[in-house]
Amino acid sequence: MADYTTNLDNQAVPFERSSGMRRVAIIDMGSNSFRLIVMAYVPGKMFKMIDEVREVVRIGEGMAEVNALRPAAIERGVRAAQIYAGFCEASGISDIITVGTSAIRDARNRALFIDRVRREAGLEVRLLSGETEAYYGYLAAVNSTTLNNGYVFDLGGGSIQITRVENRRRVEMISLPLGAVRLKEGFLHSDPARSKEVSALGEHLRAEFAAIDWFRAEPGMMLVGEGGTLRLIGRLIQKERHYPLDILHGFAMQRTDIGATRDLLADLSVADRKKLPGMKPDRADISLGGATAVYEALSVAGFDAMTICGQGLREGLFYERFLAPDAAAPSDDQPPLFAAVRQASAYNLAQLYHYQEAHAQHIAHLPLSMFDQLPPDERICGPSERELLWAASILHDIGTSIDYHDHHKHGAYLILNAGLPGYTHREIALIALLVRYHRKGKPTADELAPLLAADDDRRLLQMAALLRLAEQLDRSRDGVVSQVVLTFTADHALLEIRSRGDEQVPLWAVENHLDIFSAAFGKPLVVVPVPDEPDEVTLI
Repeated sequence: MADYTTNLDNQAVPFERSSGMRRVAIIDMGSNSFRLIVMAYVPGKMFKMIDEVREVVRIGEGMAEVNALRPAAIERGVRAAQIYAGFCEASGISDIITVGTSAIRDARNRALFIDRVRREAGLEVRLLSGETEAYYGYLAAVNSTTLNNGYVFDLGGGSIQITRVENRRRVEMISLPLGAVRLKEGFLHSDPARSKEVSALGEHLRAEFAAIDWFRAEPGMMLVGEGGTLRLIGRLIQKERHYPLDILHGFAMQRTDIGATRDLLADLSVADRKKLPGMKPDRADISLGGATAVYEALSVAGFDAMTICGQGLREGLFYERFLAPDAAAPSDDQPPLFAAVRQASAYNLAQLYHYQEAHAQHIAHLPLSMFDQLPPDERICGPSERELLWAASILHDIGTSIDYHDHHKHGAYLILNAGLPGYTHREIALIALLVRYHRKGKPTADELAPLLAADDDRRLLQMAALLRLAEQLDRSRDGVVSQVVLTFTADHALLEIRSRGDEQVPLWAVENHLDIFSAAFGKPLVVVPVPDEPDEVTLI
């Protein structure tokens, strides 16, 4: 496994011009839409999606009656393939991965379509089996969430893939022809849908999911959902709740909210669904079928919530390229996985924005050392907050890639908008707030308050105090303060800073920020310099 803690030279060059940067285009020919993503990456170091194109093709439209791709759908698919091929040529991208999924693999005339794409667009389509499609969805989930034991539920236009995961390994999978497009065409013929149509669909789905005897909730299990229509359901719920964070990845949808959304969609015509905040017009007609499938899956399996994964098949294909470039075929024995998703996520974001590695690592060392020395009765934070403090320490200066002035605000913006796969929305909010207040100001949650838990304001203040002190102790970025010793008495706290050089700058810097420590811990802080090695003093 590559070392994801290494860093490129700390030069503020655009990511796209980073040394060793490569680009790969991944084309996913799905049943509802064809998507192209462009991933830029430096092998073993960092990666980023730099472009995305989506075209609604409905390649599987009308397949239910003849089990074959219709001529009009074939024309739409070939035209989209030509556009994507032209895009890659114009962009100078020669590394192209093209895959076909449910509708294409199930069509009797799939060879005709694949041959036309080869001849007219110059693309070689790799046709994925249901098992292989599920494998790449699984790779996306376990490399971008904390899924250890549980399930990946991938809702596509033509099929649903369900994968059981144990200790981050895939142990069971099934592919069902229950995609959102097929459910709409098979059951929901009226507009608005009739109650008996919705009931028949629900009954059919419950029978299908109940037949999977290994698809049941167990203690400690997590259910992760993927797919465009599934993400749409999450977006509708967020808009209804006025959710403060504009990120779907990591959003936990409650079963009750999914049921309410399904009921709302069932009462509306397609035209009225398009007016809903967050609705994608081209998914309005298939949204009810998708919402019903998700709700019935949770009900049958016994889950109260589903966590959205904003990634999927395309990202799974990329992780195989990034983590196992020499892999000859998908492997369940040694799947390409990050050793620690959260750590890899923080380092990837840090490297994308050219963090100063030595300074960031030293900043991480100092507050964590202080954190570990806090007496239990003086702190409200626990091990999970310690990990957030580490992430904020690594990321605290990424905003300087935009501008030094207000870089604490720029850094918080980058974290909230780029996201940190593997962290919950509460944790992302806390990390962003720590970065926001690592230099100055009284830490407040403001518009992110709805994401936080009880007493998180106190946790935020304590962590911010430690991070801000650490930043001031390395104000000159020379690592002169090598160790800190923190002790508490009845009426004050004492911080001994052990230095291996001139401590004037850190002493000067930290003296201006003692107030945040007093606010966080209710006691004044006394700072005392102590050399690493005691001076030899001759006694007379």
